[in-house]
Amino acid sequence: MSAAMPGMPPELREALAKSWKMLMTAGIISIVLGAIAIIVPPLASVTITLLVGILLLIGAVAYVAEAISRGTTGHRIWSAIVAVIYVIAGVWLIINPVSGTITLTWVLAIFFLVIGIFRILVGIQARGQVPNAGWTIVNGVLAVLIAVLVIANLPSSAAWAIGLLVGIQLLFDGIMMVVAAQQGKKLTAGSSS
Repeated sequence: MSAAMPGMPPELREALAKSWKMLMTAGIISIVLGAIAIIVPPLASVTITLLVGILLLIGAVAYVAEAISRGTTGHRIWSAIVAVIYVIAGVWLIINPVSGTITLTWVLAIFFLVIGIFRILVGIQARGQVPNAGWTIVNGVLAVLIAVLVIANLPSSAAWAIGLLVGIQLLFDGIMMVVAAQQGKKLTAGSSS
């Protein structure tokens, strides 16, 4: 089994061999969702904005529960304030998902810029040690380029940017998962012979 991927740590080879089917399924789902988001980015942008609004409301409930369960008055007040902020932001995004896309586009573009730089650095460091590290570098470069283009075109890019950014990320993450799953499948085939 070690001859199949000489630079890969044994724990990672074992994990890949055991979970390649689940990784393949997740990769295919990610590719399909990414393609849908790329094909219909305005719909994906509004859907993601609504989802973030719902998640903020769920987070508000968690802060309320924490405020009730904590003993100190100061902590309860702080948790209650955070819960109110979450409720206001969540309701605002749900009521005004199109307006909310501008704010989320800024946040997401900055996130993609940072994660793109990080992936480039990780990919460069992993070259020769991890199979298909080049995909990580390509993913990072594309994330940086798209983030820069989106930021340069704000606020007009807000209508389509969230859907496109998330779609591209899902697509590339899906491809990386499928490639990793194929390596795991090879490991499984190699260990049974």
